[in-house]
Amino acid sequence: MKKILIYEYITGGGLLNEDLTSSLMNEANMITASINDCCHKSKYFTHNSFRDYRLSGTNDKEFIILRDNSKIYDLEFLREYDYVLPVLPEIDMELYEYVKYLEEHGINAVISNSDTIKICSDKLKFYKYCKKYSLPSINTYEKYNNSLKNKLVMIKDRYGAGCSYNEVVKNTKNNGKIGNNKVIQPYINGDDFSISIYFTKKNFKVLTVNKQIIEYRNNKARLQSIIVNIKNKSYLKVLSLISSIKNIFPGLYGFVGVDIIVNEDAIFLVEINPRLTTSFIGIYDTIGINIIDLISSKKVLKNIISGKKYYIHNYD
Repeated sequence: MKKILIYEYITGGGLLNEDLTSSLMNEANMITASINDCCHKSKYFTHNSFRDYRLSGTNDKEFIILRDNSKIYDLEFLREYDYVLPVLPEIDMELYEYVKYLEEHGINAVISNSDTIKICSDKLKFYKYCKKYSLPSINTYEKYNNSLKNKLVMIKDRYGAGCSYNEVVKNTKNNGKIGNNKVIQPYINGDDFSISIYFTKKNFKVLTVNKQIIEYRNNKARLQSIIVNIKNKSYLKVLSLISSIKNIFPGLYGFVGVDIIVNEDAIFLVEINPRLTTSFIGIYDTIGINIIDLISSKKVLKNIISGKKYYIHNYD
């Protein structure tokens, strides 16, 4: 059996020098538990996971307990594994920097290449890239402008992950910055979906389409829950969009989440998360596929959507 090393940033030592009260901790715990469960069920892999010493589970023999981050960058140690699976947020370019490090030292990682991650981690750069290749993304600006006057707008972290900062406001300004490392977009009313995909070098496999339930507290967006594996009347259009994304972002590889908004017959590309996301949690229970086995399996999977639904609740 091959060996895989899991590095989930929040639970796996990325916050060793910080307080553990991250807004992403709940999602990180769910993702970590799901990955470990899939590894236990795997036909092809044994695994280890990095674990922050301040968290529970330190007696688990598969956890590598960290009190400093030296092991995370220990090339001799990393080369003991056939694969490294990084699950880091795009915030402050954390994912990009680590993947760049792995690339520079020839570590075999199940992740998109760093050039692709760099584009997808920056909402302004991502919009400009999509516009260049006519992907249906959402207009994104660094400051207020006349086209947004008296309209509802969404202010976001430029380098954020998930709903790290998403605020809906009525724009009454013409010009002016919106704050450091923030971007502004027109608010798009519609249904929010994520697509869980596994990209190979030459192809892709759509695993599930998922409904995102977004709630607003004091005008701030928050992911309340996810319904994994729903049937969607726009499925063929979704497949066409993902095919275009594959052509335009050939560096996508491994587990990728694509967020979209569907407004009647129109589809807007919100962002591409070039990493494993929360929506992957319910895949085994809905379509019976062990996502970890996808890394090594030579079996060609059809792009199907079937099976039962799985509900993920993001309690805080």
